[in-house]
Amino acid sequence: MVPSLSFPALMRTQLTLIAAGLFLAAPGTALAQGADECSGAPTINGFGTFSFNTSSATDSGPSACGGLGRDVWFQWVAPSTDTAELSTCSLASFDTAIAAYSGSCGSLSLLSCNDDACDNLRSRVSFPTTAGATYYLRIGSYNGNSGGSGQFELAMAPPSSCSNPASGPDVIVGEIPNISNFGSTGGMAGYSLGTTSCNVGTQELLWIANNNQHPVIGQNIYRAENGRFEQVGISWLKHGFTALQQNLCCSCNSSGTGTRLGVGCSDPYSSGLNGSQGGLGPRFQVNAFTGSFLYPFAQQGQSGDRVFKRIQVANDDVDPSLHPTASYFGEAQYISPDDSLAGNGFNNVSWTPLSRPGSTTNGAFRLSIGGSTVREEAAINAWATVDAGVTLADINVSGEGQFVAGSNVIDNGDGTWRYEYAVFNNNSDLSGQSFSIPTGNANVTNVGMSFPLYHSGEPYTNTPWTGTVAGGSVTWETETHAQNSNANALRWGTMYSFWFTANVAPTTVTATLGLFKPGNPGAQSVALDGPDAGGLIVQNYCVATMNSASLVTQLGASNFDLPGRSFDLDVSDMPLNKFGFIVTGLNSAFVPNAGGSAGNLCIGLPIGRGVSNVIFNSGLTGTSTITVDMDVIPTPGAPTTIMAGETRYFQAWHRDVTMSGGASSNFSRGLRITFP
Repeated sequence: MVPSLSFPALMRTQLTLIAAGLFLAAPGTALAQGADECSGAPTINGFGTFSFNTSSATDSGPSACGGLGRDVWFQWVAPSTDTAELSTCSLASFDTAIAAYSGSCGSLSLLSCNDDACDNLRSRVSFPTTAGATYYLRIGSYNGNSGGSGQFELAMAPPSSCSNPASGPDVIVGEIPNISNFGSTGGMAGYSLGTTSCNVGTQELLWIANNNQHPVIGQNIYRAENGRFEQVGISWLKHGFTALQQNLCCSCNSSGTGTRLGVGCSDPYSSGLNGSQGGLGPRFQVNAFTGSFLYPFAQQGQSGDRVFKRIQVANDDVDPSLHPTASYFGEAQYISPDDSLAGNGFNNVSWTPLSRPGSTTNGAFRLSIGGSTVREEAAINAWATVDAGVTLADINVSGEGQFVAGSNVIDNGDGTWRYEYAVFNNNSDLSGQSFSIPTGNANVTNVGMSFPLYHSGEPYTNTPWTGTVAGGSVTWETETHAQNSNANALRWGTMYSFWFTANVAPTTVTATLGLFKPGNPGAQSVALDGPDAGGLIVQNYCVATMNSASLVTQLGASNFDLPGRSFDLDVSDMPLNKFGFIVTGLNSAFVPNAGGSAGNLCIGLPIGRGVSNVIFNSGLTGTSTITVDMDVIPTPGAPTTIMAGETRYFQAWHRDVTMSGGASSNFSRGLRITFP
């Protein structure tokens, strides 16, 4: 609560109530809707939309928000004990500023005020109410500029994010109020999103400029079209520098300083501020799971053309003539070190619908805010709002970050189905290296993927992932970390999309996400929709290390003859003329440098060695095929026959040239097979 503000008790104009909040000025003065001073404020009741006119209004005195002038007043009796929202968003024709007060006209106490909370310089505030209590609403223009007529809305505010606060500081995106359109350069359009943060935790959030103890803000744009969901744009990161103490999400307990965001308080950053190039830093210097980042950041203070460091979207990706039925969404994310330290870094993303007005700015198609912000959800959740068949599932990496995966299946009506997937990396620093869907013996065609392009000097490559159909699965993957630490991995704050067509109807399958950086706990599994393989599920899992041929040894399966109780295991990408054998077991594991090798053992004890009693040689092609007898499987302490419904794990061990550390052997990727 700020100190009480007193205003003159004498009205500057005599106003007479006509009807429904319409007031007629005394002779010689102009019409106005709303009183020019607090003492003459007409009473309005309930929730709804009310008209106002500030054309002849004068300033009522100073405002804690600054710049609120040429204002009119209303008094409102709250219908319930709740949180009310006062808004001119999309309802006024000029740059508004608004405030809400409790008390009486001689002694008002400011509850909340705002200038630019939503698109086109309109305003929104929320404030707590008590049933039957009277509140005073002040509607004006920024800096007392020319006013005009319009409407404001009183509504019950969205449920408070502070009603069940998390322990410690907890920053979320409370609102994405506006978007800036900067124009086009070289076929790319530049945008930025405004963000209002809220601290919905129990402790103040650090917001210290000129070091690494403040939030950084990322922004993305997505497109949904014909059942597919893609990220089409990505920004650099706005570095926070000071925190206001406002009331968007819940009642603010001000910290009294711009270096900390108080408990329950909100802080607005306009789209123009979030697009200010000198304050934008790269993503590669930020660990989103720990919240740590380097400061000073790379290219600090540097600016460039219209799209430099901002959300970059190809003009073709928003062209209404190319995408007439597409829906667009904006997403924002806060990363903060003390928020992450408190374990509250998983709810920092929110999204909002975007619309295309049809106009252009400097050669780029304009985007505008098209609806309310959905708090504490990644934009991949918007996919499920436009496509009812979408399945979403979280992937929580043990001791680390989170991914969200989704699937959607479209019946083509010709005996084939289109399978669409998207995987969003919320805050995992380990990142994603591969994504695999079991397909069994389905005929798979039209394999593809898409991803947002890094730009403005981020060091990561934009090389598409390789999509391969082999061993009863379709797998997309980028280079391993050992091959290229700046490979196009699925890094935090980004979403990659994958698709294919198959001639088999869908069922629930186990998809596999392989992780990128060293020290990870192994591949992650998630239930999504995929082709019904008749109970036979074949998929790679587990991260393998690069061998001396600068390749990752692959293991797949083919030629299943289940009635005849046999199938083939296919080893590829090995060093030439090296011996090896297949190991198998009933459990997965992840043991780096097992047995002194250079690779990772991905099978848990007990382990059977030498499947089919075969020692193979990679020969001059680096490949080998081993035919497996399903009734002669070496598994110590377990049946040697593969049983119906059983899942078995396979991996190839092989000799290699002596590598660093003296290792002279390596392992392939793991292969998981579930038998019908």
